[in-house]
Amino acid sequence: MRIVFAMALLLAVAGCGSLPRPFLHEGNDAPLVSPRAMQPISVAELPEMPGLAKALVSAFEQQDIAASTAEGGDNFLRLSAKIEGAKLHWLLADVRGNVVGDFSETRGSVQQTAASTAATVARLLRGDDLGGRDLAARPRVAVDKVTVTGSLDADLLKRALIEALQRQGLAVVEDNPQMRVSGSLHITQGLAGHDLVEVTWVVQDDKGAEVGKVNQGSPVMRDELLSKALQMTHQIAEGGAEGVKQLVHTKF
Repeated sequence: MRIVFAMALLLAVAGCGSLPRPFLHEGNDAPLVSPRAMQPISVAELPEMPGLAKALVSAFEQQDIAASTAEGGDNFLRLSAKIEGAKLHWLLADVRGNVVGDFSETRGSVQQTAASTAATVARLLRGDDLGGRDLAARPRVAVDKVTVTGSLDADLLKRALIEALQRQGLAVVEDNPQMRVSGSLHITQGLAGHDLVEVTWVVQDDKGAEVGKVNQGSPVMRDELLSKALQMTHQIAEGGAEGVKQLVHTKF
């Protein structure tokens, strides 16, 4: 398993038979106006300008782009910079090194530079409409109650799911959602220091009809449920969000 925890993921679509089928990462997603605009960004630190990476993450949030100073997974774009005189030379690329953007910005204060750079990256990703079509194209999803029976934190799992759904290109809203998601996690004590972790995410349409379920399950070493609870919670959310996205795109 990856850190010790790689959940088996099954996806069951309501009305498609009683047996769940294996969840496939290469499933057919609904077309998006600008797929690159949905990708989260990993911002590299620039030692010469401490605090810039963190300020950029906040600036990207204002642009409705998910970003982090952490390395991120394979679906992340990487943004890095080097100083060239009075300017910063920025490079935005995917994990395979394919360049998405290559541009320079005049150096200012940390906050000024972050705001200017985030706006430039948003235009690169979304085109001249500044993402209006892209944002309008996102399915609107509300995350309802998430319950946990066991040692993990329900509120943390809900927050992690919301962030993961946003990285998957879904708009998480409170008002007028097109879909609703609720979840439950149950931990059953097993043998030889291993416990069974089972998670079910239920996706419903705006009328309350069930669209389908995402089921996750894996035996996990009991001591790691405590020592790696934060990392494990985020992994559960990431896997669940991928399945939820597939279900949402069966309708939108």
